[in-house]
Amino acid sequence: MKIRKSILAFFFLAYTSVAYPSSAVGLATGPSLGIAGFYTTFKEKNLKISIDNLALQIGWFAQLDLWLLYAKLDGLFVLDWYRLPNTEDSNCFKYIQAPLTIGMPVFNIFRPHIGLIFRIPLGELYKNEKFKANKLIESYKKKINGYTLGIGIALGDFLIDIDFELGQSRLDKKSISSRLADRDRGYRPKQLALKIHYNLLG
Repeated sequence: MKIRKSILAFFFLAYTSVAYPSSAVGLATGPSLGIAGFYTTFKEKNLKISIDNLALQIGWFAQLDLWLLYAKLDGLFVLDWYRLPNTEDSNCFKYIQAPLTIGMPVFNIFRPHIGLIFRIPLGELYKNEKFKANKLIESYKKKINGYTLGIGIALGDFLIDIDFELGQSRLDKKSISSRLADRDRGYRPKQLALKIHYNLLG
């Protein structure tokens, strides 16, 4: 319900912020390069547990402008260096990610948008005994596993997106550590992403 209200509020604010209609149907497509990551610390009794990741995104995008709205689909190959709790080494996960967003041009420069994130894992991740019981990477198993909210900036043939990505489902903090004081409260994975697109049709 909260997500539905947020979507309605997003479109209302964008529309009342002077939407800039396109003159007609427009198409943009080209290569994409992005980087994403997060860092989170949880408090235990006398210790701290931290998790983090740094992901490189390489792919292609296609964007369709239609009057007051636009839709954009990214196809990205992602290398994700993810450090799990109580481990020193980062594990490299590989997956295909396809954010599908809908937005509205504002002053023909800013492009606020919302959307879904589709993800398909690659490799032998789930055959590895080390990861099978770890719920922190449960979202990697889901094809529809998140939401995104962000703003794009159009600079000539370059399109820059700054996105806040939110996991679809919450995890109990006790799945991270049973020693956490608020272990029954939920934690939803989240990260920031920066993507740069180059429009070959500009």
